[in-house]
Amino acid sequence: MILPVVFSCAKKSVESTRPPGEEAPSGGYIEEGSTQVGIASWYGIEEHNNHAASGERFSKYAYTAAHKSLPLGTVVRVTNMKNGRDVIVEINDRGPFVKGRIIDLSYAPAKSIGMVEQGTVEVKVEVISTPSTRGGSYFQPLYTVQVASFSEEGKALTLKRELDGEYDDVRVESIELSGDNYWRVRVGRYEDKQDADETASKLRTDGHYVRVIME
Repeated sequence: MILPVVFSCAKKSVESTRPPGEEAPSGGYIEEGSTQVGIASWYGIEEHNNHAASGERFSKYAYTAAHKSLPLGTVVRVTNMKNGRDVIVEINDRGPFVKGRIIDLSYAPAKSIGMVEQGTVEVKVEVISTPSTRGGSYFQPLYTVQVASFSEEGKALTLKRELDGEYDDVRVESIELSGDNYWRVRVGRYEDKQDADETASKLRTDGHYVRVIME
């Protein structure tokens, strides 16, 4: 299912303007797995410590985002179509109010997928869960360590075999971006980010360039 969206060229900008009190249009019933492709921007410098549409105090360091129509509390995966990096965020605000853009990320997730410098980037937004499907329960993120991403499956499998003896839950995950296939090597699933950071530190000591991401 593809969420309807109208695209247009937008001037490059790091931040978007958010009219106070403006309501988002009704998005209707949203299914898990629904996807939307379009332009993302990021915001948070001026808005830091203000209140988001959800009533929460906005933090540029939180893994949150603004969307025009998804229900507040919806959890989505945002993938940078240029470099394949992805991040999971919770919708807690409304916007972006710039024609042609579909989502506004706070600073931290924008940095995580490598889009801060360019300001805008094409992304895929995938709905993971909504408040109704979770019964209003708090979203508990899981953290994993991404060791590498390859355009050849064989190289990913070779690295997996090298890591299997030293680390638990080493896996290869495939993804298609703009018609090209990539294979990511990831290690572990952790509820506590500190545990993921410890695994990442050990992998760096072993000579791997890694990053901790939310699943």
